[in-house]
Amino acid sequence: MPFEHPLLSVNVFLTLYKTEHHLVQQLEEQLGKFDLTLGRWCVLVALKSSGRPMVPSELSDDLAVTRANISNLLNSLEKAGSIRREFDPNNRRRILVSLTPEGDKLISNVWPVYEQSITQNVGNKLTLEEQSQLKSLLEKLF
Repeated sequence: MPFEHPLLSVNVFLTLYKTEHHLVQQLEEQLGKFDLTLGRWCVLVALKSSGRPMVPSELSDDLAVTRANISNLLNSLEKAGSIRREFDPNNRRRILVSLTPEGDKLISNVWPVYEQSITQNVGNKLTLEEQSQLKSLLEKLF
């Protein structure tokens, strides 16, 4: 029976899945204090990291989410005043998404909490060498 003695690769996958779920729950608990989900936070970080306005499809590709999902994330962030969508002055068929000053301030306020949550759940449990090894191993999977 495969369920009695699953392949090691199946066990690895299930452990990764459970670990990711646990870490995301812990992080979302902290982000919720700022009325953010992990998805919204990732959009803000992607915009900040790019240093320029982005089209929704770029954000969707960057975050590996569907176009419909990115649209919902952008709607909620725009409603909260963290981003704005404007027509591209060079191509009126394109929409550009950019951070507002409020969104930039939100990133500055949330970032220390974000780092603390990750440090508490990863950095305090794995040595720097183990973190580096895990990162290298996970990179082999994509």
